[in-house]
Amino acid sequence: MPAWATASTAPGAAIRDVSTAPPPPFERAVERKPFVVELPQIDGLLRVLFVPDCHVPYEDKKAFELLLRAAAVFKPDLIVILGDFADFYAVSSHSKDPRRVRLLKDEVTAVQERLQQLKAICPRIIYVSGNHEDRLSRYLQERAPELFGHVEIPEVLGLRELGIQYVEYKDTYHLGKLHVTHDTGTAGQNAHRQSMTTFGRASTIIGHTHRMEYSVIGNADGPPALGAMFGWLGDFDAIDYMHKHKIKADWVHGFGVGYMEPNGIVHVRPCPIVNGAVVIDGVLVR
Repeated sequence: MPAWATASTAPGAAIRDVSTAPPPPFERAVERKPFVVELPQIDGLLRVLFVPDCHVPYEDKKAFELLLRAAAVFKPDLIVILGDFADFYAVSSHSKDPRRVRLLKDEVTAVQERLQQLKAICPRIIYVSGNHEDRLSRYLQERAPELFGHVEIPEVLGLRELGIQYVEYKDTYHLGKLHVTHDTGTAGQNAHRQSMTTFGRASTIIGHTHRMEYSVIGNADGPPALGAMFGWLGDFDAIDYMHKHKIKADWVHGFGVGYMEPNGIVHVRPCPIVNGAVVIDGVLVR
């Protein structure tokens, strides 16, 4: 698996210098209560931690604690959550295991505690929403349409109070020349490459699949483009809709890191968790 790659420029995209400018606004971000998380002014590389699907409160506790330890070593300037950080099991339309605690307030409290742990490591967080966060919108549409538009994820999770920027599901956050979204409607081991095609063979990072894959595609007219997905941090034993051996054969615990140059090129590295350990910046963290 390559240790680095560069992100290509989409046709017509302008080059930004992150040492003097804030991150570009995402086109369809929540505009009702806009706010901006400023990126630090740097002359070197912006260090980015990518947090994949966690499904809190059904995260793997040991894997998430390892993420926190690794993040303390990595010292990110920015954390980007790739969606499905929260599970929202209580409002899922799927059949539910009656043995599980299903109070929404308990799930929300657990998610807020995990977000506060991330904030303690890095105050600048981008929360890209996933299909599990979208469960709340679908629940309101079907069960309580009168509340639709009045009860939304940023308010429920208290993201504004935490100073976390929110990107709606089915939208994209642009980190320099890198497209970051939860999914583009595909899954499986080639979902990252299919998502690159959605953005015109541009560099793309997604969540959603719980797989760890990394591809670099050449470009005859410019720099290569990358596509990546960084696994997940959920609890395998909490999955009740797929065969246990199937998910353990396909899904991987891990996360990702990136280093963005002032010109917007992002160098990306997957970080798989192997035997309860991960290597980050040349340091073995257990």
